[in-house]
Parts: sequence; structure tokens; C-alpha cells
Amino acid sequence: MTDVVIIGAGFIGMSFALAAHKQGFDVEVYDKAAAPVLPTTATSQVIAVNPASAEFLSGIGVWNLIPERFVTRYDQMSVFDGQGSGSISFTAKEGGQPCLGYIVDQVALRVAMSECALSQGLEVKWTETVDIDALQTDLLVAADGAHSATREKLGLKKIGYSYDQSATVCVAQFGSEFIEERGQKAYQWFCDSGPLALLPLGDQGQFAVVWSSSEDMAAISETAFISALEDSTENKLGRIHGVSSRHSFPLMQQQAWRYVTQGAVLLGDAAHAIHPLAGQGANLGFADASCLVTELCAARLEGRGIGDLDVLKRFETKRKTENHLAALAMEGFHRLFTSDSSIIGLVRSRGLRLVNENKTLKRLAISVASGRV
Repeated sequence: MTDVVIIGAGFIGMSFALAAHKQGFDVEVYDKAAAPVLPTTATSQVIAVNPASAEFLSGIGVWNLIPERFVTRYDQMSVFDGQGSGSISFTAKEGGQPCLGYIVDQVALRVAMSECALSQGLEVKWTETVDIDALQTDLLVAADGAHSATREKLGLKKIGYSYDQSATVCVAQFGSEFIEERGQKAYQWFCDSGPLALLPLGDQGQFAVVWSSSEDMAAISETAFISALEDSTENKLGRIHGVSSRHSFPLMQQQAWRYVTQGAVLLGDAAHAIHPLAGQGANLGFADASCLVTELCAARLEGRGIGDLDVLKRFETKRKTENHLAALAMEGFHRLFTSDSSIIGLVRSRGLRLVNENKTLKRLAISVASGRV
């Protein structure tokens, strides 16, 4: 009988696997995808990792295994209301933090996790199908993403809706002009078409682009895309010399009614998926993983089964609150910044200026985004 079986070897499932294994639990991991291979160049498949998540990844032995070229630390962020005059800038110093976060290549992170698992004797079984009814385990963890087949097999219902938007992602190469001003800085514009994020990749003028729009920005010509991107960024970062191939994915909001049932639990996007405009999806998943390991360790000390429903409900109660608040915040931001009402636009611009001028509000916002609250 295995203590824990995890379905899904993405970065959330693997982070939990490594954390649980470190605490002495017997762990098995299954995934239908192929083992990750380290990319040769920067890619648009990145996540924003806040300081709290970085500490968690460091504690399980993963952080230092990620090649430096795939991790970009940023200590500044500027947000612009592309439909108005409001803007706000954050610095790590203002929030009393060493940095605001890191932009990390997803595949490089997964490769580091696989290497860490291998060094610790934790095997990932890459297989197309898994019969969960045949698994002998005290706890089944579904970490197989927003379209989790495991969640469906467990009968755990979800509620959600589409934003009728797609996120188009690519890597943009900017010129050398303004390179000193750019520094290690992230940017976000709330444009007429939808939120546009530019996330730094190293110090040579490359940025990962995440553009949420009702229009499929991956379908237009490269020339038209570059022109639209330069216009939307108001030329604050200089001219764009080229972009990588683009791809897009649909955006949705989704929450499971229940995260747990006897002997099973949902983790990460299998339990909750939010709009990527604040880049907090992965951080919520890492917080799930950390919290679940803490609750399992507490149950073991109490002499209780790790699959007991009461034990798992403690995890659910703690995580649902934060995850629901994050979902509500993202929905609020989305509605606020996509409204074409002139009154809402005025409120939006004044609100950004108010926060930008209020040190207490700004420090609180930075603490929340850093995972310190």
C-alpha cells in the first residue's frame, strides 16, 4: 500500500510529490505526457514565481537545480491603464521585499523537478492510462490540470465559465534603446483589447508576451502583431526587432465545489483556475502543495490516516478561502479594466493613482502578491 499516489507530473504535482517524499511519505507519480526536455533557448512558456513559492521550491531542493538562464529575477513592475491616464509602479524596496518575484521557464522547472526526484529515488511513471480504481494508496492526489480526468472520475463537480478570450503568448525581442530603463522589470497594460503582460527574460531585451484578447492575436500576420504590440506598449520599451512563433489558449474561470473526498484531494488547477492577468495561478498551486503536506504531517503526528475526510477538509478549508478570494479579485480586475464605461474609466484611473501615491496600500499590495499575507 502506497501512502500517496499523484496523477499529474506538472510543476504543482511534482512539487507536492517532492515535499511529501522529503517528509518520509511513500509517493508514486503518474503522468500521460512524455518526460520534459530542457529547451535550448528562452520560451514563452513561463510562470511568475513569487518569493514565498521560491522559498518552498528551495526547501524541497528544486530551486538551485534550475539553470540560471531560465530564471529572471524582477524587482520592479509598472502597470498602465491603456484606456486612460492612470498608472502605478511597484518596487521591491517599497514592499520591504528582496524582490517582487521571478519569471521561470515552465519546462526548465519541470526538468529540475525530474532531476531532483531522480536523485532522491522518486520515480515518475510516464504512461498513457492509469486505472485509479486499481491503485492501492491511502491518498490519491489529482494534479492533472484544469481539465482533470481524475476529478471527473472522482465525481467532484466544478463550476466555471469562459471569458470568451484567448491568451496569445510568444517571446518578443526589443532593441537596445531604453535597455537601462527596462532593467529587470515586468510590465502590464490594460488595453482596449484586453490585458497585456510583458515579462522579462534575462537582460538582453527579451520579454515573454501574454496578451489576453477576444481577438486571436496568434492568427494575424507577424507584421500586424508587432505593430499592434508596439502601439499597445506605447513604445515605452522601444522597437520590436522580432517575435517567436505565437500560440494561444482559451481563458476561463473555474472552481471545484469540493476539493476533497474520502481518500482523495484536488490540487492546483484541478481545483481552481483563474484569469492569468496577475500571474498568480502557479503560486496558488504551490501554496496548495505546501499546505497539504503540512496537514498530512499533522495527521501523522495525531495518529490519523492521511486519507481521512476530516484531515483533508482541514486542507480544503484553509485553501478554499485564499483561492476564492484570488478568483474574486481576478474577476473584479477583469471587469474593471475591460469596461468601456467612461465613469468606470475615471474610477479606474483615479484608483491607480490613489494606490500609487499611498505607501501603505502599495506595501500591502506587494505583500499579497509576494505571498507574505
